Amino acid sequence: MSMRPGNPFGSSPVRPVQEAPEELEADALYEDEPYNSRGESTEEEEDLQLEGMGSLAGVSIRRKADSNAAKPAGQPRATVARPEETAPRNIVEYWSRLKKGRRWPARTDIDVKQIGMYWPNSVLMRVGENGMPWQFEPLTADVMRGGGQSFHTGEIEFGNSLVMEWILGMGRGAQQAGRPQEDADRFPTDSGEVRYRAMTVPLGADDDTVSHILCHVQKM
Repeated sequence: MSMRPGNPFGSSPVRPVQEAPEELEADALYEDEPYNSRGESTEEEEDLQLEGMGSLAGVSIRRKADSNAAKPAGQPRATVARPEETAPRNIVEYWSRLKKGRRWPARTDIDVKQIGMYWPNSVLMRVGENGMPWQFEPLTADVMRGGGQSFHTGEIEFGNSLVMEWILGMGRGAQQAGRPQEDADRFPTDSGEVRYRAMTVPLGADDDTVSHILCHVQKM
């Protein structure tokens, strides 16, 4: 009756150690192992004595030499600006952002500082009710008031009667249509003929009535 070697770790039979094929040379077994020409390991080793295994030799645990090397810092993620964080191209785009599902934004939605920053040559027209005349209101400090209904800046001659009539006509068109209007025209001035481009957008506290018209004029 043959005796099988006992297994000190349990009742399962001990598996036989598989031998290397005879045709392989000894060096071939260590081709991919980090050993030097003397057969010594080039990796750091640490002998650990495991509890409950006193009958066995210390188990050698290999650790890579660079295991504790600092990992390169990750690249910072690029920040993409949201559409609402970018400056609007013109007052029509600005007006569209303020609508928020309404037919048009209210007069109180207009940020005077933003208007002054991006479109300084702007005026606000208050729609006349019950046959009353329209009133012009300055939005920025550099738009001066004169004669009750005349405005001027260093670039736009709002005091020119032809320019005023043109702006009023565009304002009425925006009020009736309930949507932005855009136009360009030429006007005679003391310094010669100039070409202006204007945009008008309607404003109102509700979706039924337009109370104000915002107009921006640009010299072309």
